[in-house]
Amino acid sequence: MLPYTTVQALGQARLADMHRQARRDSLARAARRSRRQHSTHHATGLRGALTRWARRLGPAAGSL
Repeated sequence: MLPYTTVQALGQARLADMHRQARRDSLARAARRSRRQHSTHHATGLRGALTRWARRLGPAAGSL
């Protein structure tokens, strides 16, 4: 049987590891959210630029 202090030390190490994993997962979720928000922002800007470009060309753009 393991001494109490060894079991306690193993438990504390496991708990610290679980905290590190939770912190890492939290940062990964925040990074995914940030990328998603930025990509949506860029897509909106790109869509607006394409719309302005198409309007500038006018109705003759579709007829070749």
